[in-house]
Amino acid sequence: MRSMLAKWLVAAALVFAALQGVAAERVFHRVGTDDPATIDPHKVSLPGEQLIVLDLFMSLTTPGMDGRPMPGSAESWTVSPDGKSYVFKLRPMRWSDGVPITAADWVWSFRRMLDPKTAFPLASRLFPIRNARAVAGGAQPPTALGVTAVDERTLRIDLETPTPYFTDVIMAAAMPVPRHVIEKHGSAWIRPEHFVSNGAFVLAEWRPNAHVALRKNARFWAAERVRLDGVYHYPLGNPATMLRRFEAGELDLVMVVPPERTEELRARHGESLRLGRGIANEVVVFNVKRGPTADVRVRRALSMLIEREIIARNVIGFPGVEAYSYVPPGVLHYERAALPDFATWTAERRLAEARRLLAAAGYGAGKPLRLRLALPSTELNRKVGVAIAAMWSRAGVQVDLQSKETKALFADVGVGNFDAARAVWLAAASDPYAYLERLLSVGSAVGVNTSGYANPAFDAKLLAGSAEVDIAARASRLREAEAIALQDMPVAPVYYLVGRRLVAKRVSGFGDNPRGLYPTWLMTVSK
Repeated sequence: MRSMLAKWLVAAALVFAALQGVAAERVFHRVGTDDPATIDPHKVSLPGEQLIVLDLFMSLTTPGMDGRPMPGSAESWTVSPDGKSYVFKLRPMRWSDGVPITAADWVWSFRRMLDPKTAFPLASRLFPIRNARAVAGGAQPPTALGVTAVDERTLRIDLETPTPYFTDVIMAAAMPVPRHVIEKHGSAWIRPEHFVSNGAFVLAEWRPNAHVALRKNARFWAAERVRLDGVYHYPLGNPATMLRRFEAGELDLVMVVPPERTEELRARHGESLRLGRGIANEVVVFNVKRGPTADVRVRRALSMLIEREIIARNVIGFPGVEAYSYVPPGVLHYERAALPDFATWTAERRLAEARRLLAAAGYGAGKPLRLRLALPSTELNRKVGVAIAAMWSRAGVQVDLQSKETKALFADVGVGNFDAARAVWLAAASDPYAYLERLLSVGSAVGVNTSGYANPAFDAKLLAGSAEVDIAARASRLREAEAIALQDMPVAPVYYLVGRRLVAKRVSGFGDNPRGLYPTWLMTVSK
């Protein structure tokens, strides 16, 4: 009897200990904006995908909670006097399966990023690297890339021109990948049963349209600093659902809050609502290769008709964020952005000129311009789309609003199946070139220069600016390039992003930043 009682007590103790372990787990629940199509860091393009990748992988530099780069997989680096060579000292790190990570892994990863066979949507962000543009365009082999392993823990990256924002660029666009796993499993390497990473977390479960679940990586170089046991990323697009789950205590971080509910949520949640100006640009992308928007007169007319101040004040609820330039205010090394000629015109003059341009392009009462405006299926995008359509209709434009799931919209834009589409311009760095490079025609990947814009004069000015060492001269050249693009109007700026976040009171370590990057490993939650 005593023996049976002892066994029962031992079993009960084990169960109690297991339950305590489960109860003690700290799991962070956050909402992205997209249901990921991939978590391969060299295939991602959507903002929601990039947020997940930041939890799974760590580049040479990594974003701090202020959004600026800090040492990541590299513990330190040095820059040559001419600013064209970076030497990174790597930390002694291992992949999540225990295999050591060497400088050779980084060389292989960089070559994969720029290999045209990979079709990395963000490849152009790495064009500062020597020969990167030529490699991405297929003119040179990946082995020509200016990335070399000095020894097992030293990586050298040579650049085409001085790039003061290089450590900013690579922190979110240059992740390593496990060669030994990819060569074994091919594209199936991102399945949970095969997945290997080097970041603070590893993939535990991936349920499309439900969640991506991550667990702490015990082999992460700073595992002792990670106070979370896991992370859940939810692809929720319905604001009402997000708010309901946040108020039920099921979510710790909501990235997007409906602007029309700002005051209501401030009253209900106080300091949990965080507001801040971002340095992203909300735009309308025009298809410059086919359809009515291939005509520059049509694009200019449509841009003129957008009353940005009305959208900023009445739709966004944040007067002062109306956008006329491609580079937002507050971006480093750029005190003054270029503006289109009509930026200071009255609404009446813009309307008259827009009607004249449309008539010159062959559109009028007998032949109205019919246009598709595609937008992501969110309430805010619907409201902005309705407002823009109403403004265009003043000149007789007939608009077909097409609300689409983000992946479907991105796929359509990628193959040119659109006339105009709402999009967010998120730059790789707080630098004017990082915004303007999205319009380069040379070596641009699908998903970056989505309009298909190609103007040799713009390309020449932009590339000349990127070669300047003097910051003032560089800004002047880049401003000239921006002015050329604004005259062609392949993309119409509408307003600068306003960040509205909901952060649960149990979260600590959160800090807002204009980049909208919130590394989960730097935060934790109370039990």
